[in-house]
Amino acid sequence: MTRLTCLFAALPLFALGCPAASAPSDDDDATTDDDDATDDDDATDDDDAVDDDDAVDDDDAVDDDDAVDDDDAAGPDPADPGAYATTSSSATYTSAGVSIPLALTLPDDPGPHPVVVFLHGFQLGPANYASYANHVASWGYVVVMPELPGTLIIPVTHTALATHVVDLLDWVDAQGADPNGPLLGRADAASLALAGHSMGGKISMLVASSDARADAVFGIDPVDAGPPFTLTPDEYPSVAPELMSSITAPIGLVGETTNATAGGLGQACAPADENFQQYYAAAAGPALEIEVPGAGHMSFQDDPNCGVCWTCPAGTDDPAVTLAGTRAWMTAFLEYTLRADASFATWLTGAEMTADEAAGLAVARSKNAF
Repeated sequence: MTRLTCLFAALPLFALGCPAASAPSDDDDATTDDDDATDDDDATDDDDAVDDDDAVDDDDAVDDDDAVDDDDAAGPDPADPGAYATTSSSATYTSAGVSIPLALTLPDDPGPHPVVVFLHGFQLGPANYASYANHVASWGYVVVMPELPGTLIIPVTHTALATHVVDLLDWVDAQGADPNGPLLGRADAASLALAGHSMGGKISMLVASSDARADAVFGIDPVDAGPPFTLTPDEYPSVAPELMSSITAPIGLVGETTNATAGGLGQACAPADENFQQYYAAAAGPALEIEVPGAGHMSFQDDPNCGVCWTCPAGTDDPAVTLAGTRAWMTAFLEYTLRADASFATWLTGAEMTADEAAGLAVARSKNAF
């Protein structure tokens, strides 16, 4: 059982348990105890050639402290908070004559650190994703969350939102190394990921299709459709499949299929023909897809009972499990792509993900050499 699965063990949906320690072998026989040929004090025991202190034991080449053991290849558990203390603050920037508030979460370490620009879903805001900001920043990332304009009553087109995000990337470029600016000189603007939930995931892909500054893109149940009264394709351009070939950065996608059909307002929150699976199918570069069985569209943000959440029917999952898993997979994805730490592949495509699939937490696939 993986460390990520064990983290979820205390949560009620899966009622999982971590394995108990095995009982020791007999201490009084030739091949099983601690005092003979294969025991802890002879040729193959814990103190000799293949024991815990030699060639294949816990302190050598393939043990817990060396090249391919439990403390090396798998790396730290991305579900756990990172080593950095963090500080939250706020700022504003101006785009197309609009003043847009920013929620900033910075590692206290001077860095510089990679940047994650995280975009919220339709009619939601940065506060709905504070746990992502705190968790990712604790791993040593500068997290910038704009509060984008637009409501159901006063909509803002996706083209306009993409312009606001491009202007935000310009702002990060200008502010990143300034020790007296809002980012305190801690941002490495040359290492940047775009991420977002729902509409925010779609806008992340839309921007990445035309702006090469995104080194990685992480979409959380991204929805390619516009609002119910979408006007023209110029204002709400489709990204999947039309623009996906223009995205060369690695793409990570987490999503659900519970809300693939009509919801509380008569429109599906994540229509099957506009959902995360369509982005994955059309991806031309390295791509990872993780489906969370039973999750609902609103399971991926901090408050599944938020004011507008009733518009999307709840899933059969425990949203706390879904949220924790998504934060962990996002962290592993960032470590794997922005920091090129191959040890985190196990949480995305290797043994740790296989165990999460066996536990019913995920169904994953990847392509194009992800």
